[in-house]
Amino acid sequence: MSRLSALHAVVTGAAHPLGSATIRRLVAEGALVTATVKTDAEVTSLAGTFGPRVELRQLDVTSADGWEQLANGGRCTELGLHAVVHHAVVLRAGALVDIETVEMKTQLEVNLLAPALAMQALAPIMDRSGGGSIVAVAATAPAASDERASMFAATSWGLRGLIRAAALELGSQGIRVNAVCPSTDLISADHAGAHGRSVLADSGRQRDATEGDVAAMVAFLLSDDSASCTGGDFYVDAGSSARISPQA
Repeated sequence: MSRLSALHAVVTGAAHPLGSATIRRLVAEGALVTATVKTDAEVTSLAGTFGPRVELRQLDVTSADGWEQLANGGRCTELGLHAVVHHAVVLRAGALVDIETVEMKTQLEVNLLAPALAMQALAPIMDRSGGGSIVAVAATAPAASDERASMFAATSWGLRGLIRAAALELGSQGIRVNAVCPSTDLISADHAGAHGRSVLADSGRQRDATEGDVAAMVAFLLSDDSASCTGGDFYVDAGSSARISPQA
C-alpha cells in the first residue's frame, strides 16, 4: 500500500494505543510521520519503536509556543505538511459534582484548546504545501451524552463544532477537517462500556471495534480516497451508535 507515499503527517498522542496504531498504519501506507508525546521520557522509551520514517518529538499540546516550535522546525520545515492527526485526548470518568477544577481545565485544554492550537499553527504550512487533511478524535454520540463523563462530553461536542467551523474556514485552502469517533473504551479503559453494545458479529461472536479499525479510518480520511469528505463525524464503534436517537 502506498496511497500516502507523498505525505508528511503530524500525529499527537503517540504513546496511546490509538496513536501508535495510527502511526504504524500511516507508515505502512508510505507516509513520513512526526509523532509527538508529552514527555522527554516517552521520547526515550519509544525511540526506535516505529522505525526510521517516524521522528519523535516532545510536545505539550496545550502550549501555543510548543506548536509554533513544531511548525517552524524539523520535518515541517524540510518537507512541508499534508496531514495532522490529533489523538491526544483526556477522558476522566466521574460525577460532575466530584470533578476538581484543575481536572476540568485539563480536559478542556487537551481535548478542545489543543486541536484549535494545532490548526492555528499548522494550517498555514498545509496551505503552503498545497492543502491536506486534519483529523481529530472525538466521542461517539452515546459517550457525548454520558452522565459519567460530563467534561469529556462538553469538550467532544465543542470539538465537533470546531471541526465543522474549521472545515468551512479552511476549505478554500484545500484543507479538509474531520472527526473520527471511536468506541469510548478505545480512548480510555476506565470508561469501558460507555459506547454500548456492538451490533456486529464475527463467526457468531460480538465484533468490537479495534485500534486498527480506527487507524484504517484515519488513513482513509488522510488519503485522496476521501477527497470529498470534510466537516464530518466518522464513527468507528461497531454500530453501537445506531442504537440511539438520530437527534443525538
